Amino acid sequence: MTLRYSPAVQNAIAVNGSWKDVMDNGSIEIYSGSQPATPDLAPTGNLLVTITASSGTKTNEVKGTGVLTISGTTSGTVDTCTLMGIDILGGAVAHTGDNNTMATAVALKINRAPANKLVVASTTGSSGVITLTALPGFGTTLNSGTLTFTGTTTTCAVTSTTFGSGTGGSVVGVAAANGLKMDYNAAAGVFTKDATQTWSGTAVGAGTQTAGWFRYKGSVVDAGSLDSSAVFLRIDGAIATAGGDLNMTSTAVANSAVQTVSAFQLTIPAA
Repeated sequence: MTLRYSPAVQNAIAVNGSWKDVMDNGSIEIYSGSQPATPDLAPTGNLLVTITASSGTKTNEVKGTGVLTISGTTSGTVDTCTLMGIDILGGAVAHTGDNNTMATAVALKINRAPANKLVVASTTGSSGVITLTALPGFGTTLNSGTLTFTGTTTTCAVTSTTFGSGTGGSVVGVAAANGLKMDYNAAAGVFTKDATQTWSGTAVGAGTQTAGWFRYKGSVVDAGSLDSSAVFLRIDGAIATAGGDLNMTSTAVANSAVQTVSAFQLTIPAA
């Protein structure tokens, strides 16, 4: 058996954070049948149970945003961009001669800045607007954080000087609730579920059905549709009574029965 990781998971580990960042505040969906060929595909089979913290209804995380704009004179430099007092730009950017391509250059600079562990910058490349989106896990933490954007000659502005204010096109961050959490430590490349949490859920499938596979989903909303843009954090695995990626005492899941995941661990390979 082999776990399958979505490209969004691979990208997140490579660029934005840790396995814990990827998995915290997620949920596990257990399905009948065989797992899809890749985690990018929509689920197959019937949803039998969703595992959350103590069977609670999961509130999905909403990633807060802030909005920057570049306009006016097409010369000079963008000098600083700070969020909560942290320099997320990492040095001045000389104007490209066009505000749209300048926005793209600044967004790239922000994403490459070693000190930026807070947001991902993006732009359409046609509006001079840069959107800063919080990385998963921050929830409400960055809300109301001071956002600054300055330049020399170049006109730099923020639509709201507070991140995640919900004004000027920004989005208010919302913290996840009842999501699953991994423990804070690891040993020999192995880390486990948070021992203080009970991972459980009540079965919803009609009658008694056989569990075949599971999908671990990240903290933000994921309707389970085809993910062709590598957006959603997903880990798929097979279920068995022994030798599976997730082992169950019995794979027979009866409607209304509470299912509990008593142990869960992920091993990061040494080679």
